[in-house]
Amino acid sequence: MATPRINIKIEQIARLRVAGIKDVRIAALVGLTNSGLQRILALPEYQEHEQSILDGTISKMDEALAGRVQEMKREFSVGVPAAMRALLETVTQRRDLRARLAAASEILDRDPDRAFAKTRLGQSEVAPGVSLPDAVLEVAAKQGAAVAASLTAEQAAKKETIQ
Repeated sequence: MATPRINIKIEQIARLRVAGIKDVRIAALVGLTNSGLQRILALPEYQEHEQSILDGTISKMDEALAGRVQEMKREFSVGVPAAMRALLETVTQRRDLRARLAAASEILDRDPDRAFAKTRLGQSEVAPGVSLPDAVLEVAAKQGAAVAASLTAEQAAKKETIQ
């Protein structure tokens, strides 16, 4: 029989695994070694709990949260400005292109006018033949050229310094 501390970890691990998070990351998140995580995964209590989550059984925590949508929205609304600020900071930084592109995609997908939102399953919300305005394309092209020029200037300066 598992201790209360192990039962809490079983709950956390099961939810994280069902969410698709890798075991190595889960071990770090819950403060276990990989071998400790594997021992918990082998427990019958863990296997039952994970299966109940997969089967759609509602846990006590889910029952406690049910019907409190407005309350949860109020709690999370405090974090929205900080999350938006983080997205904006990420999209304007120059170091990590992958993070910039991901942040840009998130921002564009939430465009209130839905002008730049991703389409889903091949269905477009914009009429066929509608594209970006020429002014937007021109500005984007100029900014892209400026970034490319600054990067080539930096590379040339590095080459001169090395030689």
